Formats: sequence, structure tokens, C-alpha cells
Amino acid sequence: MAAGNQAPASSGRHSRRMAVASVLMLVTTFCWASNIVAGKMALKGFNALALAQLRMGAAALLYWALYVAWRGFPSLHLKKRQWALLGLMGLTGITLNQICYIGGLARTSVTHTGLIQAIGPIMVLLLAAALGQEALTSRKILGMAVSFAGVAGLLVEKPAKGSGAHWTGDVILIAAAAFFAYYTILMKEVADLYDTLTLNALVFGLGAILLIPFCAESVAKVPWRHVPAQAWWGLAYMVLFGSLIAYLIYGFALQELSASNVAAFSYLQPVMAAALGIWLVGERISMTVVWGGALILFGVYLTERERGARKHIEHLASGKM
Repeated sequence: MAAGNQAPASSGRHSRRMAVASVLMLVTTFCWASNIVAGKMALKGFNALALAQLRMGAAALLYWALYVAWRGFPSLHLKKRQWALLGLMGLTGITLNQICYIGGLARTSVTHTGLIQAIGPIMVLLLAAALGQEALTSRKILGMAVSFAGVAGLLVEKPAKGSGAHWTGDVILIAAAAFFAYYTILMKEVADLYDTLTLNALVFGLGAILLIPFCAESVAKVPWRHVPAQAWWGLAYMVLFGSLIAYLIYGFALQELSASNVAAFSYLQPVMAAALGIWLVGERISMTVVWGGALILFGVYLTERERGARKHIEHLASGKM
């Protein structure tokens, strides 16, 4: 009798944990979508390179402060190859990704940024296929073609007046997605070696250091006394919610939800970003953007459906920048 009572209780706890994880995943998705708007606000006081350095530098400090508070001062005994791999991850996933991401965001709209981020899984598939890690099928190729047709629509359209979109920013964002996709593939090699906190502390720290040669001069030229309050709030939001809290929540959600369930939330991100761009930034979107966005998401859906349930690491490439 006791065993019979334990089964429903266990099932109830599992259901509650999944419900909590789903709500937290929705919060995470909103954090990443609103992070794009926060970036636009921050760019009103900082140039792109300075913002990249300040965001990643502050996030790295917070990760290390959290690590030390949680586990004490680290005693890392890593081999040269491990440091080299982590350094390459920091270079691609943080340094080059952020230079291109914030540089692209500065030159295009919130809506276009959210939609181009959505092609992350497509970029992972292309690189994995190029490296011989995954075979291409007719459905995968169809999905990629549909998504890139949507991207092409964004690039060639004449932006609506007041949209803030421009093809140069879109192209730079595609480069950002490519760098992050390569970072995602590299992460497969270390996913089982480090926990989320340790990995983020190492990668963010190395990436922030590698940003210095590119961004130090821009940071030195920031007119600190004239930076508006909204830029400071935007930077703070990007650090706390876009770089720290969202990733930690994401790690918990991945432990409770299947990879396919987590991936489903990524389709909401560009929709949320577009809505926030219209509401908070006053952007306007055209029917070309609507159809282009629909093609991008449908192409990603076709590709993901073909690939089936994947390890959660691959879903980092769904546009968490």
C-alpha cells in the first residue's frame, strides 16, 4: 500500500518540477529576447566594442564571484590541450561572437536580430556537416534552403521607414551566429567534463580577456560622464539577465525537460523580440519581414524535426547571445 502511495506522489513531484522548469524556460526565453532591446538601449551610450568588453567583463567577474562564493577558490589542474580548447571556445563563443553580435545589433533592428539568431541550429548543422560530424539528408537540405530563403528576404527587402534595419547589420549577425555555432560544436567535447557554473566561469573569463586587444581603446574613449541612464540600465540588464541569470536558469531547465521541449521555446524568442521592438523601440515591420521570419522558423522546424531529439548543448545555438 505504501508503495502504491509513493508512485502517485513521485509522479506529482515530477510533474510539478517539469511545470516549474517550463515556467523558468519561458522566463529565460524572455530574458534573451529582451536582451536585444537592452542592447539597443546600451548602444545609446556605448559604442559596440566598448559595450562588448563591458558586458563580458562584468559577466565574467560575476561568474567567478559566484564560483568562489559557492565552492571557494578554484584549484584547476588542466592540461595544455584543455586550456587551448577552452581558449578557442572563449575566442569564438564570447570574443568574436560578441564583437559581431553587438556590432550587428548596432546596425540593424531588434526584429531582424531576433530572426537571424533563430538560424543558430542551421549554422550548427552546416558546420557539423562540413566537419564530417553529421550527414545531410534531403529534408535537412530543404529546411536549410527554406531558412536561408527567409534570411535572403530580410537582406534584400527595402526596410520599412522607422524599422532601423539594414543589410550590413544582418550580415554581421550571420557571422556572429557562425562563430557561436562553432563554439557549440566545440562544447560537445567538454560538456561532460565541467558543470555549467565552472564552464561558464572559464569560458566567459577567457573570452573577456581575449576581448581586451580589440576593445580596450574603445573603452578608454567612453565619455563616462555623458553616458545616459538608459544606457547604464541596458548594460546592467545584459549582464545580469542576458549573461548570468538566463544561463543559470537554462542549465536547471535542461535537467528537467527534454531537449526537444527546450528547443520549442526558441521559436518564441524572435516573436517576443519583434513585439518588444515594436512596443519599446517603436520599430515598424513590413510583410516581407513577416514572411521572411515565417520561412526562417519553418525551415528551422523542418531541420530540427529531421534531426530528432539532440543533446542539450546543441540548443545553445538557438540565439543565446
